[in-house]
Amino acid sequence: MKDMQLPGPAYVPSLANTLKSAVERFPDTEFLVQGTRRLTFRQTEEESAKLAKGLLAMGIGKGTRVGLLMSNKPDWVVIFLAATRIGALVVTMSTFYQPPEVNWAVEFHDIDTLIIEPRYLKNDYVERIEAALPGLAGQVGPELYLSEHPYLRRIIVWGDHSRNWALTGPQNVLDAATARPQIDGKFLAKIEDSVHPSDPALIICTSGSTARPKSVVHTHGTVVRATFNFLDYFDAKPGNRTLHVMNLFWLGGINFNLMPALHVGGTLCFPDNPTSAELFRVVKEEGITRFSAWSTQGAELRQAAAAEGLEVSHITGLAPPVDAITGQPISPERIQSWIGMTETFGPHSINRYGTPAPVGKGGNLGRNLPGMERLIIDPESGNPLPAGQVGELWVRGYTLMREYYKKERHEYLTRDGFFPTGDTGLIDEDGYFYFKGRRNDMIKAGGANVSPAEIEVVLMRHPDVAEAIVLGLPDPQRGEIVVAVVVKSARASVTAEALREVTKRALSQYKIPSEFVFLPSDEIPRTHSHKVKKPELQALVAEKLSRSL
Repeated sequence: MKDMQLPGPAYVPSLANTLKSAVERFPDTEFLVQGTRRLTFRQTEEESAKLAKGLLAMGIGKGTRVGLLMSNKPDWVVIFLAATRIGALVVTMSTFYQPPEVNWAVEFHDIDTLIIEPRYLKNDYVERIEAALPGLAGQVGPELYLSEHPYLRRIIVWGDHSRNWALTGPQNVLDAATARPQIDGKFLAKIEDSVHPSDPALIICTSGSTARPKSVVHTHGTVVRATFNFLDYFDAKPGNRTLHVMNLFWLGGINFNLMPALHVGGTLCFPDNPTSAELFRVVKEEGITRFSAWSTQGAELRQAAAAEGLEVSHITGLAPPVDAITGQPISPERIQSWIGMTETFGPHSINRYGTPAPVGKGGNLGRNLPGMERLIIDPESGNPLPAGQVGELWVRGYTLMREYYKKERHEYLTRDGFFPTGDTGLIDEDGYFYFKGRRNDMIKAGGANVSPAEIEVVLMRHPDVAEAIVLGLPDPQRGEIVVAVVVKSARASVTAEALREVTKRALSQYKIPSEFVFLPSDEIPRTHSHKVKKPELQALVAEKLSRSL
């Protein structure tokens, strides 16, 4: 059988080759900008090559798990490119992680090398790592053998610190390269040539329906091909100067910003912090032409621009959607979008940016990305449904993840290789998908997936909590907010403030419930088998909260 030719770039799709192609085409174009730190594509390649040689000298190579806990900045990109160009598997770790989440991430992913920044905003990550990994307390040197985290060999703090258990980046990495002069340019090139498109490149954690996130593994081939093919649909164009706000440790920062910039020679401008004042400063000083962030950040920036009389209509992502052909605003009834997931590295159903929906098809989320297959399945019978009928969406194709880390394929794929997405909707006779809801209880808060079970586990640890049920309620700004329904233990007097502090110590900020609602157990709607009827409970809680306003 002849191999299927997948769409993508002309070169072998690895991240090293993507960087090489960018340097050949845009050598002196600014690529990464933050304040006075400004790197062209050539300089980015040179910096990442030096770090790559140092990582190799430390024994890091193909398949080595490298955890990266760092905020958006040029260093994140340089380290990511250095690690992936030698075949290491980068685990992107959220800067929102609290100590229990850091502990889980290091252990679950078998991390060998953990790279962190010392601090960002009010977060001291050195102290957070010590709280997460108590075995560090007895360490007198940076070579680690911790019984609780047996794969962890080193932690590199990217900046000033005073800990004996850590190496200092980037200097110690560069020193390692200097000590091994045989790891030269030719050696590195041979290593890069050995990285295959099928090799895993990164792991992105996404909340699942269990108490722990799911870890999605994507290959070099998927990362490069998918984002190259998105260029036909996205607003990333040569010469773009993008205000980069979406977090690099989640998918949007990589597939909407980093990879498109590599493909087309765009510039990524990083703010020093996420405040609207700082975003506004970057827009003014850096000649921003593209904005890629959550809708709430866009609204704040538009307000700031209006107050200062700054014109932003030329910035894609800030101005209302405009028809790419006529230049006129797209009417609300003709707006269309796309839908995807971490497991498919972004959109599996997609529309071209700046294209109005056909008459009568407003609100659709796109046709299939070429190379991706979609089915609408009756969840009861498992049989495909005809056009126009609502069921569960299944997808299959080249952008689908390599695997869930530490899960067997039969646990999440059908025999035919389809991935049941959990999304419900319909595909019409013209191939347009319309979203109707989720089969499971995932909450989408401010663009992030939140697992109710993860929060429930934390709340149930409190001795005064007999039962905890976490729900999502609609919110005009964040999409949904997280609400915790709590049943107190007998004669308990626990407060919302106390429970909020409990969640703050264990969970990322975006997972902390916005509201706590206390109910007696007999007021919670349940089935005969005592399972909670969540739709009914959501309606009850929404009514109670509306009355309290």
